[in-house]
Amino acid sequence: MSDIEIILAGMLFFLILLFFWVLWKLKKVKDISTKQSGYPALMPPNIQTPQLPAVPQQGFVSIPDPLDKLVERNGHPEYKVNGTMVNEENERLVQEIIKQLVGRDDWKQELVHEMSRDKQSMEMLTQLISTLGMSASRTLFAGIIPQKTYLELERLAEETVLSAEDANAVLKDVQKFLLTKQLTDPEQNETNPFGFMDQLTTSQIGFLIKDEPAKIKAFVIVRMESEEAAELLRELSKDERTKVALEMGKLHELPLALVEKIGYNLAEKARHVPDEGTVGVDGVKFMADVLSDLDNTTREELINGLRTSDIKMSENIESNCFIFESLPDVPKDILLEVVRKLQPDSVITAISGSTTKIKEAAIMCFPEKSRSALVSSLKTKTPELEEIKQARKLFTVSMRDMADAGRLDLKDVNSKFSKRNTPTEAAA
Repeated sequence: MSDIEIILAGMLFFLILLFFWVLWKLKKVKDISTKQSGYPALMPPNIQTPQLPAVPQQGFVSIPDPLDKLVERNGHPEYKVNGTMVNEENERLVQEIIKQLVGRDDWKQELVHEMSRDKQSMEMLTQLISTLGMSASRTLFAGIIPQKTYLELERLAEETVLSAEDANAVLKDVQKFLLTKQLTDPEQNETNPFGFMDQLTTSQIGFLIKDEPAKIKAFVIVRMESEEAAELLRELSKDERTKVALEMGKLHELPLALVEKIGYNLAEKARHVPDEGTVGVDGVKFMADVLSDLDNTTREELINGLRTSDIKMSENIESNCFIFESLPDVPKDILLEVVRKLQPDSVITAISGSTTKIKEAAIMCFPEKSRSALVSSLKTKTPELEEIKQARKLFTVSMRDMADAGRLDLKDVNSKFSKRNTPTEAAA
């Protein structure tokens, strides 16, 4: 071999050694790296070592942070507090809504109508049924919604899972609807504490409140028809009428609870009110009417007897006694006002069959232009005795009203009439 061939062979042998050395070095470095990292480094898993089942993952999977693990274990305290508060509010709203809807089919119908306008509203109705609970919802809406439709809504509600916040939003929407209805269509109180008055006559109601203070009288009178109220007010004294009128103007200031209490107390008291035949008779006015129908002699004897026995009762009776024959003795301004408030036909009927002096006193109260026609009517009119009595009662009522108003003293009128009809005066 030549020298050149020997040199080339030596270099080739060196390169082979260098190649194997590099391979050995790489293997050594790889072993060291594997030991330091703890990963299998392209090595298949050991069959004898248990492995978790592989779960396909997409994207990056975050490695749990120790702080996150702590939160998951203990939870957010503020979140728990807020959740508890929402649940408590939901329970309160549910109770309020059920309470307001019970007995109000009209509100339930309007609520269902509002929640049936579109798909979103129907979903809200389903959520409401789910939130209220199946039992309560069936009680409220089963009679309002067709059965087939309701069963379908109930099935959907059972499948609905709402968070506390979503349920709260639904309940608040319903509560707003109900608050609006309370303002526009308030619930009527089914129990009327003053309903007992419908079973009593005006006389019985007057008997019931005669000893009550002005405030109680006002409570009762404002709940009567205007004509009946006027009749009771006429029975009161002038001062008492004023007090009752003032109390009527203050009734709106009193709480509803007090009004109801007064009504229930009076209702209990009304159970012991005598019947109409007992309380409908006013003894004083009855005796006054009897006196007015008596002849002069008997009337004077009875009045003198009353004055001797009970002067106060005698004065009450005389103050309510109007003798129709004393019409000419009534002050002209009072007689003019009374006559002109009555129907002319009633006046003509009342004075039919009376003395000329009574007829003249009544006719002169009319305007001069109409007097001749009234006189002609008086001559041709022949009323029945009962018609005359009823017409004269109108005069009696009007004169008593004037006396109650303090504008006429019937006792003084009767005294003038008695003097005018004494035998001496009559002879003159």
